[in-house]
Amino acid sequence: MSRFFRMLGAAAAILSIGLVTAPAAQVVEEGDEEVERYVLAPGDRIDISVLEDPSLNRQALILPDGRISLPIAGTLRATGKTPEQLAAEVQGRLASIFVTPPTVTVSAVGLGALGEEAEPQPLIYVLGEVRSPGAVPFDEETPLTVVQTLALVGGPAPFAARKRIQIHREVDGVKTVELFDYDALESGLSTEAGPILGDGDVIIVPERSLFD
Repeated sequence: MSRFFRMLGAAAAILSIGLVTAPAAQVVEEGDEEVERYVLAPGDRIDISVLEDPSLNRQALILPDGRISLPIAGTLRATGKTPEQLAAEVQGRLASIFVTPPTVTVSAVGLGALGEEAEPQPLIYVLGEVRSPGAVPFDEETPLTVVQTLALVGGPAPFAARKRIQIHREVDGVKTVELFDYDALESGLSTEAGPILGDGDVIIVPERSLFD
């Protein structure tokens, strides 16, 4: 349940913050040389690998508030850190479940908007138990339903609570949450593909509980 509330908090941050910050570089000393390291920024997609337990491997999207959420490690601030610094923090968070500190690597596999003058791209965010969580471009001329959007991120993951997928949106300052039953559509019990989504909408696919 704690993981569900972390995802819900991340969604609230998305709905309340829409500005993407430009990435930067951090200068570090290596011996007698100064080396520039890439600093993570909102909108970046990162790959987190744990050598000792591949089940913890994840790709994560850095949210507009600069945070990511990971199993066991919880919510961490990624913005302003190099991949190496973030890896060290994740390692510290996971250390309690290993006999020796795990080997954690973080790499940027997709970069956010470049340049301070870049216009924020309209996006739909998909979080939680999907195969490739992240942001899907929004285009008014080719609107997407919930099912179409889920298809673009690989669909629900094996441990997804497919009957209670959440759609978070804000219209005229009013925040709402709708539920969508993916299983009902897949089984033929329903023809409903979910509402048409808009810029800034958030899909959260919770983790399946013992009662799902």
